[in-house]
Amino acid sequence: MPNIVADIKDVLSLHVVTNVLLSVTYYLLKVYRPVCEYLFDDCFLELKEWEWLTFLGCIIVIKGRRKAAFLDYVATACMFAKFLNGFMLFRTSPIYGLAYFLVVLLHTIVLPKPVYQGPESITYFRGPHLQDELERDKRITWIVAFYAAWSPQSVTFAPVFSEISSLYRLDNLQFGKIDVSRYPDVGKMFNVDSSSWSKQLPTVIVFENGKETNRKPFISPKGTVVRYKFSKDGMIADFDLNNIYQRCKQNPLKGHKEKKDTDVTTEKKEN
Repeated sequence: MPNIVADIKDVLSLHVVTNVLLSVTYYLLKVYRPVCEYLFDDCFLELKEWEWLTFLGCIIVIKGRRKAAFLDYVATACMFAKFLNGFMLFRTSPIYGLAYFLVVLLHTIVLPKPVYQGPESITYFRGPHLQDELERDKRITWIVAFYAAWSPQSVTFAPVFSEISSLYRLDNLQFGKIDVSRYPDVGKMFNVDSSSWSKQLPTVIVFENGKETNRKPFISPKGTVVRYKFSKDGMIADFDLNNIYQRCKQNPLKGHKEKKDTDVTTEKKEN
């Protein structure tokens, strides 16, 4: 189950802390004496600057209201705040603005956003063997990610799926992945477009009793793809993973022996 201690460590990571500091740089420089006296004409925010900050707050609320994860919300707020910081510093002096943007760039390079590097419990399917596995034992709930190695969104999503697989896997709740760029026929079988202009990569589908019960992004009745931004907390909520986990845990498999198949590989990364 989700680890609260790990979530706190993520919030207090050096990347997040420095990102927040960069987001309030202009305010700190403008009001903190004697720095403000050296860099600016006065040590007070102008009315126009307060208006910009208020407008920034409105944008952050609007853009961030769909963020399921707190860290995603913080990242969005910091991104817009840094743009405003850079603009106000550049307005004061182009040298200040360029220096600030250089620091932001160095921060992105030296202290990038941390990604999950822990264990995973994922079955990597090849070709039609996904369908065979779904039909082999319908007592097993499968959560399968359809991805493409060339898709930036799939690459970004990979650590999220790995972490969730490690947290929630049971004998009767298992996680799988299949590269539909290598096996487009499988993607077509499950109505996942694997073309280079696809809006469905990655797609995650939940199979219960061998049948699809949920997917993200889903396809509307009009046939259009309703875009979905994957995050750890978003997946847990939107796929109802906590309830699925509890149901599976209360109904464990009896006498279950996992089938070994040369065309199906399971990879587990240890800490």
